[in-house]
Amino acid sequence: MTTRFIFGPPTALALALFFTGFAGAHAQAEPYPRVNPRPAEQAANPETPVPSAVYQSVFVNRPQGVELASDDWKKSNASAGRFTRGHADLLKWEEAQAPRSEDAAPAVSKP
Repeated sequence: MTTRFIFGPPTALALALFFTGFAGAHAQAEPYPRVNPRPAEQAANPETPVPSAVYQSVFVNRPQGVELASDDWKKSNASAGRFTRGHADLLKWEEAQAPRSEDAAPAVSKP
C-alpha cells in the first residue's frame, strides 16, 4: 500500500482550494452588522425636519356599481312584500304578466 495515492498533488491541490475557500468565506462574514449611528441620532432629534403627510382618501375613485340608477328601498320592500308565499306567488305573478298569444304551442303535460 502506498501513501502516494492518498497524498498526491491532486489531493493537495484540492485541500488547498477547499481551505482557501473556507477561510475566505468566513473572513468576509461579519458577526454583527455595523450600524450607522447618524440616522438614529437624526430620528431621535425632535428638531429634525419632517415632510408633511399628504392625505388622500381611498374612496375618491371607487367604482359606483353596475346599476345606473338606484331604486327607492321602501318601494322595493313594498313590492316584494306582495308575495307572501315567496317564490310560488312570484311564479304566478310572472305567469300572469306573460303575453298571451293564440298561436302559442300548448303546454305538454306529463301523464
